[in-house]
Amino acid sequence: MTGRTFLPILAVAALLAATGCAQLGTVTDGSSLARGYCNDGHLVNGLRLPRQGDGYLIPRTWQERGNNWGTDELVALVVRAARRVQSESPGALLYVGDFSQEHGGLSPFHRSHQTGRDADLIFFASDESGAPQRVPTGMYRFGDDGWTRRAPRLQFDVVREWLLVRALLEDPVVDVQHLFISAPLRQMLLDHAEKLGEPRELVERARLILQQPIDALPHDDHLHLRIFCPVSDRTLGCRDRGPLRWFKKTYKYLTARKLVAELPEPIRDQVVRPFCSLLAAATIAWL
Repeated sequence: MTGRTFLPILAVAALLAATGCAQLGTVTDGSSLARGYCNDGHLVNGLRLPRQGDGYLIPRTWQERGNNWGTDELVALVVRAARRVQSESPGALLYVGDFSQEHGGLSPFHRSHQTGRDADLIFFASDESGAPQRVPTGMYRFGDDGWTRRAPRLQFDVVREWLLVRALLEDPVVDVQHLFISAPLRQMLLDHAEKLGEPRELVERARLILQQPIDALPHDDHLHLRIFCPVSDRTLGCRDRGPLRWFKKTYKYLTARKLVAELPEPIRDQVVRPFCSLLAAATIAWL
């Protein structure tokens, strides 16, 4: 075989390795790969979250489980968010629970958390004197009034918890799909955000993404974070379930609203509004 005929064979082999074999999860570029659904999948080349970093700590209870593996994107998101909260609230320390097992899949502790896209983040809390809670050995349930149902007596720290939610939602790289939390605690966060005068788009996004799950426990003891499939993983078998990404409609409608608002009033009244009315009527007639 001559060198000239051997080169095309090498090219085909490289193409198969980069596509077909990658589809099987046997050949990757070395980065992480989430495959399947969050409750029926696995993790390839997961990244391990170190036990401690800037602004966060994995308590011994969860460190001993070894479920601190995730996609590159999830691990980086939590690290960035913890750093931001600590910079905005000196002394804040995020306690991190379970991510996924090293290779994902079903674990004794979770029905989801199978693809490295889920993380349990323990609520920020303070004691009756206002001091931050000590390193927890378990997750404490908070009642509708924001206080723990049983000892130790702790209060839900809505100020720092909102800083965490904001950092997660405003991350410039990773898209958050869900933040599961009980309805009363969710309302406390939204009320706090509105009282602060946070941007309307951010509050509405939080209102959509902060939800109490309907097919699981109410999540009154921790914040369950789930991210969308990374763009690079979707063609290799990662599967999202649930709502589409928030920014698509947000960008479309907020941009259109801004453009219309900036038009001269005569044009809005004599051109845009009649056109919209005709379009709506035509749409209804077509349906």
